[in-house]
Amino acid sequence: MKKAFTMIELIFVIVILGILAAVALPKFLGVSQQAHEANLKSFVGTLNRTVGPTLWSKSISDGKDGNISYTDLEYYKGSNDNNLTTYIDMPKEIQDMNLSQCDDPNSYKIVGYADKGVAGANYFIACKDGNANQSPMFVLYKETTDSKQIPAKLGDKNATAFDANPAGYNADGSSGSYNEKGTLLLK
Repeated sequence: MKKAFTMIELIFVIVILGILAAVALPKFLGVSQQAHEANLKSFVGTLNRTVGPTLWSKSISDGKDGNISYTDLEYYKGSNDNNLTTYIDMPKEIQDMNLSQCDDPNSYKIVGYADKGVAGANYFIACKDGNANQSPMFVLYKETTDSKQIPAKLGDKNATAFDANPAGYNADGSSGSYNEKGTLLLK
């Protein structure tokens, strides 16, 4: 007599595997997006903890009162003239970044954005320039409206699809977390 699985046993195994796959698959689909977002949050944290204070200190010693826009540091994916990489390693998600756009100490302006093809969504990095008493601050926004193209460009302030200074996010550093056009992810 041959020992083998019956048809009903095979069907039960296939059904159980199908149920497990249906439960597990949605969990794994978002992992890549979460990893890119975590990488961008880490990058903005590094800008706030090391790059911003370093550039601020340099501008104070150069007599620029904490203004970092004079440095003209920039990064453009695929270009060889990326002098911002002297201060920080750029993650693969970053498409363009130009710190000369960080010239307003009272409100946030877009200084960089992520490559949607890599990051999976439109992410923007905004900067509020430093002054004689405070180093520049960087924040990460994720666009919450559906769009196939980047609706805002470097230097925009209060752009149509991106509110660079959302209600509830004040110059004193108190934070708000959501507006109808974008979500503040990290300050």
